[in-house]
Amino acid sequence: MNLTTVHLIYIHGFQGNDTTFQSFPTHLQDHVSARIPDHLNIKIISSIYPTYKSVKPISHATRNFLEWLSTQPPGPVILLGHSMGGLLAAEAATHPSNNPGFEHPGAKPRRIMGMVAFDCPYLGMHPRVIISGISSLLPGDKDDEKASEMEMNNMDKVNMVDEKVTDDWEGFKRKLDVSTTSLSSSHSSISQSSRSPSPGLLDRALDYISARSDDSVVRWVRKHRNDPFKAGTRWVVERFQFGICMFDPPGLRERYANLVDWKGGLWVNYWTQTRPKTSKSSDSEDGVAENDAALLETGVVQALPEIKEKKKEKKPKPGRHFIVLPTGLGKLLGGDSNWERVLIEGVKDEVAAHTGLFIPGQNLDYQGLVERTGTKVLDWCEKIHNRAP
Repeated sequence: MNLTTVHLIYIHGFQGNDTTFQSFPTHLQDHVSARIPDHLNIKIISSIYPTYKSVKPISHATRNFLEWLSTQPPGPVILLGHSMGGLLAAEAATHPSNNPGFEHPGAKPRRIMGMVAFDCPYLGMHPRVIISGISSLLPGDKDDEKASEMEMNNMDKVNMVDEKVTDDWEGFKRKLDVSTTSLSSSHSSISQSSRSPSPGLLDRALDYISARSDDSVVRWVRKHRNDPFKAGTRWVVERFQFGICMFDPPGLRERYANLVDWKGGLWVNYWTQTRPKTSKSSDSEDGVAENDAALLETGVVQALPEIKEKKKEKKPKPGRHFIVLPTGLGKLLGGDSNWERVLIEGVKDEVAAHTGLFIPGQNLDYQGLVERTGTKVLDWCEKIHNRAP
């Protein structure tokens, strides 16, 4: 019997760079490969999809990714997306081209079978960290000091996808040794609109950010946004067409609803929380109330008439999280059982927890994350094997 290849594909976040995943792909590859039960008869391979140069909407990035995926060897695929890479992964996994016959009971995805998200803002980024969070996701000089993923991973075990796949997909595609029929078929099934954000959405996003920050750059953008050619707002719009989807509550709700309703698909979102300063858990009333406030403030969830704001009491604060959670009011959206906490020690705040998830010196339970993810992947491989025709 031939081996079935299960492809693990890593997707960077918003303008993430080649330092994001560190050595995690090699460590997970080694962990999983050493524990594959004989009866599964599978082989695990890993690839790191190159950074998406975020000058076009997420729909454009999704289309390119799915077209590239159609050129890969056959076999089940599990996507692993960090931060906003999890949004792209969700778009790809729930795309109609990956879910034929989804309206029928027992239907299963065509290719992408599972998705591991790492601190993905499916319900938005917490308002408390909007400015510092966005700044942390942009490449900076500090990243030049970090070793790249290519340097930190075993290239015999982890494939680095050519950067031209995202830099110039159309040009790269023409050079691929694939049939014209195959590519045209991919186009017909994957084609989708690549809409730019509306001016209203951009205005709401800028209002949302600027209302929460005195940052000089934010003030500058707000002041000059009506003069795009002279002041450079066009540059901002282009660069944030991908990232701006975090400030689009209807889009967030629709994407998350599609994920919750993903028939046959397997997914998890590992969300980070800093170590609480007290013994109180993340499910404390304080934490839920704060998360509810974030959901209402961003507009992802609307207030219910019968829900009244509780009188605030001075209580010890629980650990902080980078993203909005499906707790409290968020339970109305469903899917909360697919969210699993990763407690991060060795960092000063939730932004560092988010960006240091794959750094052993910052995530002191890094090996635990490797093992949890590996267990999840092997469990999914078992389920994929059992439902195979």
